[in-house]
Amino acid sequence: MTVTTSPPPARPLTPDKAPKGSLIRRIGAVLAWAMCVLVVVLGVAFFAPRLPIGPVQDALGLIALFVPWLTGFLLVCIVGAAATLVMAWRSRRRARSVASALAGVLAVLMVVIPWAAADRTGEVSWSDYFASPSAAAPNSTETYAVVEGQDLRVDVYRPGTLAPSKPALLYVHGGSWNSGTRADSAPWLRWMSDRGITVFSIEYRLAPPPRWQDAVGDVKCALGWIRAKADEYGVAPSNVSIAGDSAGGQLALIAAYTTGDERFLPSCEVPEAPVKSVMGWFAPTDLPRLLADTSLPGVAADAVGDYLGGDIGTHRGRYEAASPVTHVRSGLPPTLLIQGDRDHMIPATQAAHLAAELRAVGVQATAVTIPWAEHNFTGAWGSWGSQLMRPHVRQFLQANALTT
Repeated sequence: MTVTTSPPPARPLTPDKAPKGSLIRRIGAVLAWAMCVLVVVLGVAFFAPRLPIGPVQDALGLIALFVPWLTGFLLVCIVGAAATLVMAWRSRRRARSVASALAGVLAVLMVVIPWAAADRTGEVSWSDYFASPSAAAPNSTETYAVVEGQDLRVDVYRPGTLAPSKPALLYVHGGSWNSGTRADSAPWLRWMSDRGITVFSIEYRLAPPPRWQDAVGDVKCALGWIRAKADEYGVAPSNVSIAGDSAGGQLALIAAYTTGDERFLPSCEVPEAPVKSVMGWFAPTDLPRLLADTSLPGVAADAVGDYLGGDIGTHRGRYEAASPVTHVRSGLPPTLLIQGDRDHMIPATQAAHLAAELRAVGVQATAVTIPWAEHNFTGAWGSWGSQLMRPHVRQFLQANALTT
């Protein structure tokens, strides 16, 4: 008699006994899906129109702010999406094929469209895009005032050779009036000093509490300090210009446009005097209109509300007084306004509207719109916006600070 025995039932594989290749494939699939989802979210945020739902628009706007900083990552994602598409297609993973194709297309668009727009506008370079700025430490740091027990400091960037016109430029950092440091734009400050300008980058009192007058007063105090120290730094008291980015641009413009205004007095005992010229880089110039048009409604309302001490319904007078456009009159200094046309924080119309109002009363004013540039694009030294912007800044400084 023949006795047959059946093999013991197969035991399920436990995770620690799963085939190694299977585990690697699972990890690869998770990573591929994560990449696809992330790129799609970035693409939706970057290309989406303004939505009427405030919290959703805030979320999309905040995500979109980071897209221009991720070009290197997106280039890697293009390769990853292509590889994922090929493997998913071969293994007949239709959902993954569609997701990787969509992610690849969006990644290509987020890289190519801003570059192509910049290339049509001026001379740009991929090598410059990924280049690191040279070291940009200040030559010295001083205290220009002590206000409310707070030391207000200034970084001084001295040129190797001062231009014959002995120009000085005060720089005001951005940060929604509640953050930021005087070193944030150090590569730009050193770049301007290399043109022959002594550059002074200051700190000022931040909100909260409301600083809509205090911060301007600190800026004017620093302007007076520079003039008082003119001999020490070898600059001409009559050739002091001012510039700032974002919230710092608003402060620079208000300080330049309100000489003698009792609402905006220096926070220290210094005389006021007009500045030679002023630059505002992606600066808010009309705060009521900003709240109506921004693509970051909640973020903008919170920042402006902290700065001014309340909402526009309660303090409309402050919103108007803190708007450079309400101070337009003849005799103001030459003005250069730089704005990105994809800025989710500051609407692109703000710079153009202020420049038009200034020109209407005979003030020299130029508004430059950088295609596909996001807010704070100058934070990346080699960004397309930064490359396009530098010739405009150089020309403006040459005409208004470097000429005798």
